Amino acid sequence: MAFFGVRLDDDLAQRFDTKASAAGGRSAFLRRLIMAALEEGAAGEVGAPPPARATRRVEIRLAEEEIAALDAEAAVLGLKRTDWVTTLVRRRLRVKGGLPREERAAVAQAWRELNRIGINLNQATRALNASVMVESGLDVAREAARVASFRAEIGTALAGFGAALKGDLAYWDSIDA
Repeated sequence: MAFFGVRLDDDLAQRFDTKASAAGGRSAFLRRLIMAALEEGAAGEVGAPPPARATRRVEIRLAEEEIAALDAEAAVLGLKRTDWVTTLVRRRLRVKGGLPREERAAVAQAWRELNRIGINLNQATRALNASVMVESGLDVAREAARVASFRAEIGTALAGFGAALKGDLAYWDSIDA
């Protein structure tokens, strides 16, 4: 009989044990969960299969100056030669080529910053709404200026973000050298 072992943090283990105690213990409960997952898989309810792993190899021959140009292009994006060629080919074949890790991190950071700006905008809007109350001593003109400033900052950030993403896609779609 096969053995499956997993490590869980204490809180998650405690919660699992609470559910499992009513179902005959850890092993019995885990067996039922596995069986249910396999039955769902047989019924086609589990998500799409994972993407196929790249197992085939393609070789090309290039002149020294072409290799140098290829390396220079890849370096501009912080990619290895193989990653650059793979991304280019996949994009041409209309299979989404993933962004390099550094670019994904930059995109995530941009979204976090936009989210923070949105939170500030919500706070300023709440303050403006509260200023309508008679006893409010809030400077409405100052808060309105803050809201306008946030709005302009969001617009600029989104335009730059969109242009960067379009530029990245245009780079891979471009047929011109």
